[in-house]
Amino acid sequence: MYEMIDELMDAIFKTEEFEKYNQAQCHLYHDQTVALLSRYQSLKEDYLKIKDYPGDIGQQSLKKELQQVQYEMSQNSIIQNYYQAYDQLNDLLEKVTCIVFKNISDDLQIERFQL
Repeated sequence: MYEMIDELMDAIFKTEEFEKYNQAQCHLYHDQTVALLSRYQSLKEDYLKIKDYPGDIGQQSLKKELQQVQYEMSQNSIIQNYYQAYDQLNDLLEKVTCIVFKNISDDLQIERFQL
């Protein structure tokens, strides 16, 4: 069984989707892109910390700044290429999961979780 799992993993690693994902992920480590993603993560964490407090203790300005960073991310081709490659790889992995776990159990949830 472990041999079959290794073969499946090797087959996935050789796919175009996995290769594109790896390349896109490597490109994320450009200085400007890392700075933008770090800024987004930091703002998001700050916003989540204060959003449930009553009153506006900087929530609106923080929210606007977060939206601005999100807009910058949406305009960044490196980040967009990464998300596209990520989605394509996830689509492939979902197909593989459906094939592997097909007919194992009616109760088993194998579709990708959607937010």
